[in-house]
Amino acid sequence: MLQDGKTMKTALATDIEGLAAQFSELREDLAKLTHSVSATAERRGRRMASDISDGVGEAIHYVERKGKGAEAELERSVASHPLVALGLAAAFGLAIGAMMRR
Repeated sequence: MLQDGKTMKTALATDIEGLAAQFSELREDLAKLTHSVSATAERRGRRMASDISDGVGEAIHYVERKGKGAEAELERSVASHPLVALGLAAAFGLAIGAMMRR
């Protein structure tokens, strides 16, 4: 079947319009996908920052508890062995003094 020039031009114009419409839909779909991906990444980033913040808070509390426990243990040890504590303090003082001279 032979088509005349007018029919071919009409078919070509219809095909181009169809392609333009499909590209327009594709651009819209990509914009929606980009928005969805960025929203998901933002939510995950916020969640991760919150988890890190919670973890740091827990670590701070752990260190505070351990530090207070070590301080209390040191005080008990010094109170129960005052002469040993005095001797250790004097020895450290002499060692630091000797290092400072050099």
